[in-house]
Amino acid sequence: MTTPAASNTPNPADVPVPLDEKLRSFWARYGNAIYVLVGLIALGIVAKGGLDYLAAQKELEIEKAFSACTTPESFKAFAADHRNHPLGALVELKIADEAFLTAKFAEAVTGYEKAVADLQPGPFQARAKLGLAVSKLRAGHVEDGEAALRQLLSDETQYKLVRCEAGYDLAEQAVASNRPADVQKIAEQLMQIDPTSPFAERTFALRTDTGAAVSVPAKH
Repeated sequence: MTTPAASNTPNPADVPVPLDEKLRSFWARYGNAIYVLVGLIALGIVAKGGLDYLAAQKELEIEKAFSACTTPESFKAFAADHRNHPLGALVELKIADEAFLTAKFAEAVTGYEKAVADLQPGPFQARAKLGLAVSKLRAGHVEDGEAALRQLLSDETQYKLVRCEAGYDLAEQAVASNRPADVQKIAEQLMQIDPTSPFAERTFALRTDTGAAVSVPAKH
């Protein structure tokens, strides 16, 4: 039996597809999806640029509004309108400071509470916390004020200057309440925190008002 001759016609699956044909096939199949994707990416870039532009414009408007403040009422209005902005928080601190300096301690307490809540952790927030504690004392909330000062004094993550000033304010309150043992304890604590602090020296000077005897730590 004669074996039929092998066919010279190539198998279509074995015929290499030219590159241009592959590309045409690819774009025919996925072109629309890719155009949509590119469009979305482009829109995202434009949107980000637009958002950045709008944010920059908003910042300029806030700075202009801040620069336009000239009276206590205008500063208060600015702070109320920009509670979530750093400038608004700093204005709250300014308002609280002014209330404290004019002996409006109840207002100062409210102002410092807002500033503490809105300021980022750092020196301004630390000063607001100190102002809040002292304002509570001056407003007659002695227990709350002393507790806040003790918290600042004992907070090892807090600035040394703030801790020492809180300690001095606490010692002054102890003198006013005739608690010499507390003055002694606070003075010794401040010497451990920062013996070069002027507030530590002032606290030692308060001993004469109470008759407390404080032992100075030995220098090594």
